[in-house]
Amino acid sequence: MTATQSEGRRADIPASLVYDYNIYWDERLSPDPHKFWLQMRAEAPDVFWTDLNGGHWVAIGADAITKILRTPAVFSNSMQLIPKQANMPRMIPESLDPPEHLLYRRLLMTYFEPKALEYLREKAVEMADALIADFRDKGEVDFVKELARPMPVKVFMGLAGMPLDRYDEFIEIIDAFFAERTPDTSAAIIRVMNEVIESKRIHDDGSVMARLVRADFEGRKLDTEELQSIGYLLFMAGLDTVTNAMTFGVRHLALNPGDQTELRNTPELIPRAMDELLRTYTFTAVPRLVTQDVELGGAQLKADDMIMTMLPFVGRDATLNEDPDTVDFHRTKMNHFAFGSGGHTCLGRHLAKLELQAMYERLLLQLPQFELDTSKPVGPTRGGTVTEIPQLWLKWQTP
Repeated sequence: MTATQSEGRRADIPASLVYDYNIYWDERLSPDPHKFWLQMRAEAPDVFWTDLNGGHWVAIGADAITKILRTPAVFSNSMQLIPKQANMPRMIPESLDPPEHLLYRRLLMTYFEPKALEYLREKAVEMADALIADFRDKGEVDFVKELARPMPVKVFMGLAGMPLDRYDEFIEIIDAFFAERTPDTSAAIIRVMNEVIESKRIHDDGSVMARLVRADFEGRKLDTEELQSIGYLLFMAGLDTVTNAMTFGVRHLALNPGDQTELRNTPELIPRAMDELLRTYTFTAVPRLVTQDVELGGAQLKADDMIMTMLPFVGRDATLNEDPDTVDFHRTKMNHFAFGSGGHTCLGRHLAKLELQAMYERLLLQLPQFELDTSKPVGPTRGGTVTEIPQLWLKWQTP
């Protein structure tokens, strides 16, 4: 805790509600953000104020998080950055509140329902096999670089209709955005989406973006700004989240050989294990704009405050999950917000689970027992809306 007054703090906020936390680059997130969050859970109030990044609230209590996600009239999606920044693109439907949000969500749900995605299962398996073949005989790999990043990104690029030969360029653009979060880095994404939109207007390849260009929406076609905004959201969501779900899950298996062996021996457990690993290692957070004065978790929030909602803490709440800090692939009751909750539950969750299952099945089938290689350097953990470990070095015995 700190009692130091700073320009990022309102005068009415008591020192007991202040906890120093840099949501983007806190050094305590490295090398294990979930370990640090357990420390935070023991030290910080359910809702606390940090003076950093312009000054804002952070919610870590499950009750407070649930209220935020299920009360959009008070906790609005209209501002998606902390600190606030003008001239940033909208992300349809993520940055919209009801009832407008639901109209666009219904349109996009058509493309992300399980039946609509089933054809991608074979593609995901083929992608995993091809990537694993490149490092299987080497005895070591940076899992993030060689599998966790290219597999979901390329699967998503194919779904959205983005040219696969621009993979490296797109990765650079998304990394620049998450590092800086500025109008300039956002503009680079918009430029890419403009190119994709214009190409789909000319050529209907059956991809999501090509179908959106031609979709009927409320009796009309989507305009260019709407298509840019939807594409902007798809670009950011599709090129980062599943990568980190894979990374945290495989990191656990590398550190816990017993769990790894169990999944090898009983692969039918993989779907349940996948969900349990998402619960234990949720890595997402969502910012919200407070629209009116409100009490939340013992804190007095004011209209126009920002609050970061830390979703990892829901899965680790003892009132929602028995023995929440233990990974149990046989857990019968499981609650988490890895994909959010309420009206803004992640549209891409079915795609994420499809890709995760393919990755676990193929990796455990094709690699021998692997472990974490702690001799290799790992960069600092990035926080924000998607917490990222930049490298995950694995090693194993080769024949």
